[in-house]
Amino acid sequence: MASSSARVMAAIRGVILFLSLVIFLGNIMMWIIMPTDTYYNHWLKHILASTDSTFFGIQGPIMLDFTFPILFIAALGCFYLHLGKKIHQKPSKGGRSKNSFNFMKKPMIVRGLGIVNLTELSLFAMFISLNAWYFSDYVRHWFKQVPQLSATRGGEKTWQTKLDRVGLVTGVTGNLCLTFLFYPVTRSSSILGMIGVTSEESVKYHMWVGNLAMGLFTAHGMIYLVYWTITKRLSYE
Repeated sequence: MASSSARVMAAIRGVILFLSLVIFLGNIMMWIIMPTDTYYNHWLKHILASTDSTFFGIQGPIMLDFTFPILFIAALGCFYLHLGKKIHQKPSKGGRSKNSFNFMKKPMIVRGLGIVNLTELSLFAMFISLNAWYFSDYVRHWFKQVPQLSATRGGEKTWQTKLDRVGLVTGVTGNLCLTFLFYPVTRSSSILGMIGVTSEESVKYHMWVGNLAMGLFTAHGMIYLVYWTITKRLSYE
């Protein structure tokens, strides 16, 4: 009876884990689609119309799209960990079980990142790719509006307006890093517990994302200092 109950709870945990993964991938998809024309010309209109709220205002769709999914995953994680405590796991007789993916957890030293494994390195590479996509597609989106924007700025040169847009997009990309910055450092986080990562182990992820965010915000500030200087607006900003 106990074994049957444990199997049921293990199955429920599997469903919770799968559902959390689907929600998280959906959240990542929103970040991927956000810089595109499809999002601004089609999705955003429907989202704003469906989430029109006097109380929340413009923050309503932002909370629905980017905050609620993570909070929901955290709630699912609480159930996942609670069920895990009730499952009595018997030690296997064959010793340590073989896993074909164990090589992904083999530690190695990478200059600049410290001791990491292939899983961490792959996730970090995917996060860098997300930032690169976010930056490049936002630049493409804003560059299409440069001629019109330049004309409304009293004859500002096109390359100066492009520099302004690049500075803006650099800061916006830094905001993407801020979104993920504090996920890895929350103590007793159900999300970290669900994927088997302790808060101590996740500090390095916080450092990676934090360094990337600081680099982007520094570049953002430097670009605008150059832009304000060449357009003789430094004393007004």
